[in-house]
Amino acid sequence: MLTRAEKKYSSTLQSHLSVEQHHKSLAQRSILFTNSQKAMTHPTKAMYEFGPFRIDMERYLLLRDEESIPLSPKAFETLVFLVQHRGEVGRKDDIMSSIWPDTFVEESNLAQNIFLLRKALGEDKHEHRYIVTIPGVGYRFVAPVRELAGADQAPVRDTGQGVSSIAVLPFKSIAAQESDAFLGPGLADALIMRLSSIRDMKVRPTTAVLKYGSADHDPLLIGRELKVDALLTGVIQHEGEKIRVSVQLVSVKDGITLWADKFDDKFTDIFAIQDSISEQVVRSLALKLSGEEQRQLRKNYTDNPEVFHLYLKGRYFWNQRNADGLKKALVYAQQAIALEPTYAPAYVGLADTYSLLGAQHGVLPPRESFPKARAAALRALEIDGTIAEAYASLGFINCCHAWDWSAAEQNYLKAIDLKPNYPTAHHWYGELLVTLGRFNEAVIELQMARELDPLSLAINADLAASYYYARQYDKSESQLRSLLEFNPNFVRAHIILGKVYGQRGNHAEAIEILRRAVGLTNNDAATRSALAHGLAIAGATSEARQNLDHLQQLSARTYVSAGSIAEILVGLGQKDEAHIWLEKAYADRDIEMIWLNVDPLYDPIRDDAQFKALIQRVNPALI
Repeated sequence: MLTRAEKKYSSTLQSHLSVEQHHKSLAQRSILFTNSQKAMTHPTKAMYEFGPFRIDMERYLLLRDEESIPLSPKAFETLVFLVQHRGEVGRKDDIMSSIWPDTFVEESNLAQNIFLLRKALGEDKHEHRYIVTIPGVGYRFVAPVRELAGADQAPVRDTGQGVSSIAVLPFKSIAAQESDAFLGPGLADALIMRLSSIRDMKVRPTTAVLKYGSADHDPLLIGRELKVDALLTGVIQHEGEKIRVSVQLVSVKDGITLWADKFDDKFTDIFAIQDSISEQVVRSLALKLSGEEQRQLRKNYTDNPEVFHLYLKGRYFWNQRNADGLKKALVYAQQAIALEPTYAPAYVGLADTYSLLGAQHGVLPPRESFPKARAAALRALEIDGTIAEAYASLGFINCCHAWDWSAAEQNYLKAIDLKPNYPTAHHWYGELLVTLGRFNEAVIELQMARELDPLSLAINADLAASYYYARQYDKSESQLRSLLEFNPNFVRAHIILGKVYGQRGNHAEAIEILRRAVGLTNNDAATRSALAHGLAIAGATSEARQNLDHLQQLSARTYVSAGSIAEILVGLGQKDEAHIWLEKAYADRDIEMIWLNVDPLYDPIRDDAQFKALIQRVNPALI
């Protein structure tokens, strides 16, 4: 049964996907038709490059290595539409209204154009590097595009000063009180969320910049490591009721200061400082924002500074991504909500905290954590139906707990539509596509997430995991080796690499690296179960059973993934016992259930009728 909040959300979502999208598409069609008419009567010299291809708008040609590729006019216009809206979901109705503005055509006409384009671009039915189909919705152009101008082919950017990507480093505090430790990272996080609403600007997420807040670093080296064009840095002085924030925007290419300023205000007027900084950044880069982007840039969900400070503290601890930090984040989000029950961002923080406590850290049973996460995400969307992060949060819950794959995909696409440069939406959407066995699409989404957040350990690990689930073990190992060179102590990379070795029969290497993972986590249940499975398939059954007994006894006292225990039993060849624990995992809504269809660990029982029936109960569309 749906709760009243869920019914209201469902209705709101459908409204957004119908009425709002309808009006949005009408506006887009008008603009696109006008632009296409201008292009025909006043040819632009703009060119677009992607891979080995170039679109010459002046000569109306698609070129590959200066050789013209024949395309019909309508197929060419379809390609231009997709390239100009790269990274966005082009809905079928919008594309057809742009390409055939005054004519009624069947959807098959568009499908034929897409077929011709894929043929011209050298795509096959198994690998779509350029045009990805969004089932039931439309198409998305996913390859990186470089825009050129004129015969000299000098790069052209929509943003001023040659800046299309930026990182906001945690602001440093001078003589700060201990209670102000959150303020520098928190203010940076708030600015990141604001600037991320600008479609033509890629902003590195908070998780990518946090490590630069504790020590002095060379800004130019940081910028190159983060692969951005500019850095926004700041220093905070907080004394009594006064606060001074000194800010500068620096070009990574040459170290030139693009803009610098100081802001003095009352500590309670931190919102005014945020407004001023974000607006000055936009002005200094000569960014042209849409009305919606301007509204998002100045959007404050609260006028209460205490509520905002509690939220900043919660975000600060949430971004530490460990169990202790998540528990503190939970407390601060709850305190912010208690003071202001209509503060939408705090509900997003609450939702994501409950989700991670249940899914990634095993602190709470899924049946306890995810319903609370869903209620929080729904409440955020009741307050503001345009908050992209809440749609991504709900998509994660749909996938990992509700096992509602269609709703999960719909919510991820909505989040990406609202905020195309939100890496978490692409990351989690990629994971969803992996569970459905849509590996090529998954890799594209995960690579896009990595482009937006290149230093994210989680995104890089999950890209490697996608190769593992696709049985592309060499690619997975290569990705993991690179990741472990960057961070030798990243546990998840050790676990995946151990599984890769185990599937390839390199049992000694698998056991060695899984033992290292157990040591890094101080005997964590998840890593110990991975080691036990590795021991089992290597024939070290005695030690595997010792670990299994320990985990089964532990599960009587605290939450332990039943799916992890089932994996050990599969490795030991105890199929009947494995099915018993898989049923328990199903009853628990264990997150391991979402990987049943693709995880190689279950291959020994994949043909069992009982296992096939279980997969069908988790996702009827898979069989």
